[in-house]
Parts: sequence; C-alpha cells; structure tokens
Amino acid sequence: RYDLFNDLITFGMHRCWKKFVARKTGLNPGENCLDLCTGTGDIGRAVLKFQPKAKVTALDFSSEMLELAHQQQGENAHGLNYIRGDAMAPPFPKEYFEAVTVGYGLRNVADLSACIKNILSLLKPSGVLVCLDVGKVNIPVIAQLNRFYFFKIVPLIGKWLMPGQEMFDYLPHSSINYPDQKKLKKILLEEGFQKVDVYDFVFGASTIHVAQKPASS
Repeated sequence: RYDLFNDLITFGMHRCWKKFVARKTGLNPGENCLDLCTGTGDIGRAVLKFQPKAKVTALDFSSEMLELAHQQQGENAHGLNYIRGDAMAPPFPKEYFEAVTVGYGLRNVADLSACIKNILSLLKPSGVLVCLDVGKVNIPVIAQLNRFYFFKIVPLIGKWLMPGQEMFDYLPHSSINYPDQKKLKKILLEEGFQKVDVYDFVFGASTIHVAQKPASS
C-alpha cells in the first residue's frame, strides 16, 4: 500500500512530479540512468516511459521494496535492472551515467554532501541529477497549514493504511533538518555541479532540483 499512501497524501500529484523528473533527465536512446533509493521503482519506470530505449538501473537498500518493484513492473522489464545497494556507496564506475534520479531519498542518507559528491562522480560530463523531495513553504499561513497536514494528518493516513509502521512518524520529522530549496542548491553548487534549476510544487511543499555536471573537469 506504499504507492496508495503516496497517492492519498499528495492527491495523486506525485505521479505528475515523477513524470516531470523523467522528462528532465533529457535521456537519449541507449543512454544510462541510475535511480537511487528507487523504492517501488515508479521513477525508474517513468524514465523508461519517457525514453523507452534508455537503460535504467534502479538501486535500493531494501530487498523488500525491490521485490515489490519487481512485482509492479509488469511486462515493462526491458531496459530496467534492479540492484540492492547503498546510496552512499553505489557499486558503479565513475562517469558511467548520463542521468541520476532520486525521489524522496536524499534526506535519508547518512551524509548529504558525501552522497552528492558520489553522484557527481558517477555522472558523465554534462550529466544531470534530478532530485524530487519535500521542500519548505515560504508563505507563513500556508507554511503553517502544510506543517499541520504533514505532521498530523499524513501520519494518521499512514497508520490507517498500514497499522504498526513507524515510518509515518519518521517521515515528517526527517524533513526538519533537510535543507530548504536555496540551501540545497548551494550545496549542489559547492560540491561541483555547474548549474542548478529549482522547480517548486504546491507552494514549495515539494520541490525538484535539476543539477548539471560541468562539460569538462
């Protein structure tokens, strides 16, 4: 029920955001994409729908989530490879991917800057990182409403769908120390990305960063 949970708490909008992520990879036929923290694999599948001739490697630390992703991929298996691994130490050579995507994963890594640095090393020159995650709302009244919804209503929905799961209390609290849009952009630039574009959704409650690696070292 993980995807149903995401449908409910975002009113289905997360599917549109993930299609946006896929489009922003700009992949050409035959190019490689790494989907970090793939979860149920919906971003990896969205990338393949955007560019059916791409090659997508979907990595996650949880074998249970990967099993669920396998079950949900149906017949669209060509070009999509699932691997269990750690986002802090992806088992790939340097400059291997044209794009890296990550959805709601960077705020869960042990060291954000180190993870970004690893992603940069995995990208080919001019490669792109597309990151979808929670953001910070800057309009005070809407920020209060968003905080109430995220910290009070979202956990209730989760516990109703999947009783006994602790993740629904962790989910909102994991966003507290996660950098806001401007700070994350600053970190991406400091770690070596050349250009970073930010796209906000629902007044900034969700946000996408598109960061490009320089064409040459």
